[in-house]
Amino acid sequence: MGTYAASGGYMISSPASAIVAEPSTLTGSIGVFGGKFTLGPALAQFGIDSRDLSVGGDYADAFSSSQSFTPSQHAKFAGVIDQIYTDFIANVSQGRKLPEARVREIAKGRVWTGAQAVKIGLVDELGGVYEAIEKAKELAKIPADSDIRLKRYPANKGFFGELGEAFGASESSMRTVAAAAWVLGDPRSQAIMDQLGEARMRADGKGLLLAPKALPRQ
Repeated sequence: MGTYAASGGYMISSPASAIVAEPSTLTGSIGVFGGKFTLGPALAQFGIDSRDLSVGGDYADAFSSSQSFTPSQHAKFAGVIDQIYTDFIANVSQGRKLPEARVREIAKGRVWTGAQAVKIGLVDELGGVYEAIEKAKELAKIPADSDIRLKRYPANKGFFGELGEAFGASESSMRTVAAAAWVLGDPRSQAIMDQLGEARMRADGKGLLLAPKALPRQ
């Protein structure tokens, strides 16, 4: 674990065969919180009526932002949060081989440094990525002097992947757009496209061409 691996990060880490953390890693935070933003009263001050039309049972509009939880909705939601917390405690207890009572003592959403986490059993040893790699090789029974290939996860998206994510499009779509932009911006490509258009018009008889356009010189 690097800079931080807290809450969800630690939930994912807890079943691991071994956990290596840096001394300053922020970890732990075994806890769950939840809620919703209620904007109805604030919007009402500007004359905006944001009440919902609901079709369904008592919980159909539980997460509506126009009103607070009703008492029954709040009770149900609190029950869900409590169950997630209970499952979190059980997962850490099983993964770290600690009694549930002990996990509850060090849980409650508190954050620990890596150095503290080693002392209370949440982490096995201190170190960085190289120590973690050596530990993984040891657990996998790979000779210490063997070369290994590391794979980044998630994979690096690259320029087009990041651009596509920013615009809500796929990487292949962004590559196509970039290629089209290059083609349309290149004079020779434009001239070829003009010639194709002229040939199509001659074949269809839909236009009168006075003079064809010449290709630009190299």
